Amino acid sequence: MKLPLHVIMRKKLSALLNAFLALFSKNTSYATRLNRDEIKSIMIIRPNYRIGNLIFLTPLINELYAHMPHAKIDIIVGMRLAGKILEPMPNVDKVIDIPRKLLLQPLDMFSYIRQVRAKKYDLAINMSGGSTSAQIVTAFVKAKYKASFYDKRLWTHFTHVQDRGLQHYKHMGLESLEFLRFFEINFPKEQPTLDIRLTKEEKEEAKNDLRQLLEKNCIGTDKKTVALFRNARFDKKIPDEWWNEWILSLQKENEKIVVIDILSPDIPTKLNENILEYSNKNLRLLGAFFQECDLYVSADTGPMHLAVASCAKVLALFNKTNMEVYGALGDKNKTIDVEKLSSLEVSKITQDLLSAKP
Repeated sequence: MKLPLHVIMRKKLSALLNAFLALFSKNTSYATRLNRDEIKSIMIIRPNYRIGNLIFLTPLINELYAHMPHAKIDIIVGMRLAGKILEPMPNVDKVIDIPRKLLLQPLDMFSYIRQVRAKKYDLAINMSGGSTSAQIVTAFVKAKYKASFYDKRLWTHFTHVQDRGLQHYKHMGLESLEFLRFFEINFPKEQPTLDIRLTKEEKEEAKNDLRQLLEKNCIGTDKKTVALFRNARFDKKIPDEWWNEWILSLQKENEKIVVIDILSPDIPTKLNENILEYSNKNLRLLGAFFQECDLYVSADTGPMHLAVASCAKVLALFNKTNMEVYGALGDKNKTIDVEKLSSLEVSKITQDLLSAKP
């Protein structure tokens, strides 16, 4: 995936700052094991602004709940809406969101520092290794133990560090499970997936939203509903012309297919007049809506992982990124490379997935 120049420059400046600060680090040795019975409060640090990366925390959160139900978790994230996805999970106590460009707002910055330091934790987990922002936040957090994967750019004082790497799983969404090694917790025998633990009430509200949308447009319940999200970062985005061709092929072959365009601040209007539209600022309810539809389709993007974590059936269309590392997790889901496929060919794959048994 080709990154914009400003992103490349930001990454390089961050790497230089980390390398400089690492020169003053006095860390020489680390522990690699934690007594899980001793840990009753955990702070997970992931000050990231991408929905997918925050949803990638859910496998670890769910496994900690299964093995350490006594441990309450707070989480530091970088996006307010995305953070709200995690807060309703059973063992999550509080989510603190750190907005972008906080350094340009000194009063707000000190307010967040006080909020971060208001509680002392048994353990702080830095999910991002040598990330500058993650290490700064980790330095402010008060915790008896601080854990991270090894990175040559580490400069914050950590008590526990292990080698980084996808030792048990190839998919980045499951990398967080590697932190189970600190607690000597066995890895799940069956490959886990993403799961935000939707509530019964959230599912019911989404079901009503879909029913009302269909009724409003005089569409019967015998139709197959496909939720489409057209946005994606940088060159992963698929052109609208391609989506129009795909929809035309899809509905030509099966008139009972209804496409619902998922709108967002970046996509404020629907693609064409032959499809429906839906939006919801509550990302958990949006995920529940995806689950209620017969299929969710998009490129490689955060909402795709939200759909997976909401137990929706997903078709992910990749063109730049590694499908094995970032594809749609789950046996019922499908990830395909569309670089050499026509919209008609993808339309046929879509119909096959729609007609496949649950």
